[in-house]
Amino acid sequence: MAQGQSRPVTPKALKDVMLTKQAPTVDTEAAPMKMANHTVKSGNAINEETIGETRYDLQTNSSVQNRFWRYSDGTMGGTWTMGMNSPWSDRGTGYNYFDGTAWGSYPTARIESVANGWPSYAPWGTGGEAVLSHQSPGSGLVISTRATKGSGAWTETLYSGPAGRLLWPRMTTAGTDHNTMHLFALTAPTGNGGTVYNGMNGALLYFRSQDGGLTWDKEAIQPPGVDSSLYTGFSGDGYAIASRGNTVAFVLGDSWYDLFLLKSTDNGDTWTKTVIFEHPYPKFDEATTLVTDTPYVVDGGSAVTIDENGNVHVAFGCMRVLNDVIGDEVTSWFPFVDGIGYWKEGDPTLTTADMDPDTLFANGRLIGWWQDLNQNDTIDLLFGGTESIGLYYLSPSSMPQLATKGDNVYLVYSSVTEGKDNGLQNFRHLFGRASFDGGDTWEDHFAHLTRSIIHNFDECVFPSVAPIVDNELHLIYQADEEPGLHIRGDEDAPTDNSIIYMKVTLDEFVGINEMPQIIQNVAQNFPNPASDYTTIMVDLKQAASLGLEITNLMGQQVMSLSKGKVSAGAHSFDINVSRLTSGVYFYTVHAGTQSVTKKMIVQ
Repeated sequence: MAQGQSRPVTPKALKDVMLTKQAPTVDTEAAPMKMANHTVKSGNAINEETIGETRYDLQTNSSVQNRFWRYSDGTMGGTWTMGMNSPWSDRGTGYNYFDGTAWGSYPTARIESVANGWPSYAPWGTGGEAVLSHQSPGSGLVISTRATKGSGAWTETLYSGPAGRLLWPRMTTAGTDHNTMHLFALTAPTGNGGTVYNGMNGALLYFRSQDGGLTWDKEAIQPPGVDSSLYTGFSGDGYAIASRGNTVAFVLGDSWYDLFLLKSTDNGDTWTKTVIFEHPYPKFDEATTLVTDTPYVVDGGSAVTIDENGNVHVAFGCMRVLNDVIGDEVTSWFPFVDGIGYWKEGDPTLTTADMDPDTLFANGRLIGWWQDLNQNDTIDLLFGGTESIGLYYLSPSSMPQLATKGDNVYLVYSSVTEGKDNGLQNFRHLFGRASFDGGDTWEDHFAHLTRSIIHNFDECVFPSVAPIVDNELHLIYQADEEPGLHIRGDEDAPTDNSIIYMKVTLDEFVGINEMPQIIQNVAQNFPNPASDYTTIMVDLKQAASLGLEITNLMGQQVMSLSKGKVSAGAHSFDINVSRLTSGVYFYTVHAGTQSVTKKMIVQ
């Protein structure tokens, strides 16, 4: 598979940076709240609307749940983990519905009667819907169904299962009229209040129901090749699920075990396991397994989709790991190993040598990476170190999502983004890419989905893409004004996070990079910092309408200048900043359909 697109260089000083990683958490007490307001956004090729809010900001530890669905009649249902009040006793499923004309009002309360989180969402029956999440605190799962999507009371079932406490579920529906519910969940590991189950500290179990979770005709089954003979246990959220007709696909993988596919073509009667990446230490145990060769592995953020021919496509984040001190209950990882790998059914099994992003790229298997927006062939972070990015324990490019339409495969992912920061850390933004030949090759063009200036100060994460693609791609994601998270990692003070619906025309995935480049270069303003006048030099490759706007840290426009249609070559903006308040500002140069944003300081 050929790869035509070049990649920016990760600065050498970042390649060997290490951080330690601890086990995922289920519940965390909160600090005092920091309030912020988010706006509804809309455009042309990309249309957006805020459909809900949450201050509890951890939607997943690794892979994003299937929490959004677009129905064939044009209606849509979206869910997310919602909590508005520390210490999150109100936490549960936030839900909103698009009736074909408009979204409903922001939800003010969860749909369940008990505290919970991590909802999966799917159609159920001829016209209904289903949500499944885990209780918190509690001993099992919460199943909510209703016969008519978008209206009526939810029927709630609390299910503990024979394995005791179950966590981090993934649910989908399949079969005739989506009447069959398929569920994968983990038994709680000892670090999360559980016990060892069948020799595994975090066992993967499969369940199937034909009546919306009231009864289960397959219950607490360990799938073939997923028991203690091969693995010591699994951690939360390192997996994703998809369905189409009677075919169900479940992909699982994290930093310390294989990435593998479980596939059923008979609606869950039988399952076949395929190893996608073979881990060099599949029975890793931190207390006893010394790992100093820093193998390349997956980061736990993965996605799976099934095309119209029943073939499975998988995307996964890349990572490199180390465990040079055994028994200290932490492992190390390399946070600037970047990239999203790709595998489709029929491809060979990957080894750790294959997982080096450079090797994946050379073989046409690296389909996502952080983007060189200023086109200087390297990645420029705010401070050039780990303090530059929010901590998600994932690759700088991760949280992938996949969807298909015919031979087309669409990727959406979240990535650390140069030039987009709050003066302290770089933000993550959403990007997209497509293959138009079933995944054999991928377009050179990357769509910057959150490129609007209104997103200059947004952390855009946890996308969930609807598997049905019509003339547009549909997804929801979470955004706020603080890089990183409150619940884990950075542990910032909580803010208001917006859940945003995005609709993207498919033209966004092709053609823009085939247009002639207009902007040759936008220089850093000089002097910088500035107190009186400052100059910005712009070099254009071709004639275009040229303008500039300046915004403050709140995203508010404070100045706008236009030169109208200008010729190719060098142009300058001489700007009087003496009336601006001291602080950090951003200037965006627009030339035709292209733009470049940079930061300046006024003193």
